[in-house]
Amino acid sequence: MPATVSLGSTGGDVKRVQRGLARQLLWNPFGPITGVFDASLQTSVENFQQAMGLTVDGIVGPATWAKLPAYTEGSPELKLGSTGPVVAWLQQFLTGTGIPLQFTPYAGPIDGIFGPDTEAVVRALQTWAGLTVDGVVGDDTWFAWMTPGTAQQLKLEDACGLLKGLL
Repeated sequence: MPATVSLGSTGGDVKRVQRGLARQLLWNPFGPITGVFDASLQTSVENFQQAMGLTVDGIVGPATWAKLPAYTEGSPELKLGSTGPVVAWLQQFLTGTGIPLQFTPYAGPIDGIFGPDTEAVVRALQTWAGLTVDGVVGDDTWFAWMTPGTAQQLKLEDACGLLKGLL
């Protein structure tokens, strides 16, 4: 069982709360996933508790944890040298096929290899989103351009194996 967390808490369990609420469209904005339990997260927790018929206290204890989705992992961290189907999925999405992008899209091969071309487009995305520009796709980058609960987000979650046992 995760630790009880509340206003002022920090760490991995807070990130889990942030991800769980963001993936249900209950935390606005939907990031960044900071691991800091601030006033905006407390408000979202209280709204969640009210919607679930729980005691509304803004504290994520056993009863609230039981109602949150069973996500224990963050979105995958991808960076230069990463490989696999999730990288291919990222590359496909960054081509802009079917969605307008506000930066130059990825034009390289959809090969599942996070190389310099993929990194350059990720950096452009991070610049556009006002994030730290480091070329690493972590929670902040995933949540900056992908609305939780959408088909794209669910496809990512499935590709990463994060939906196993939840459906």
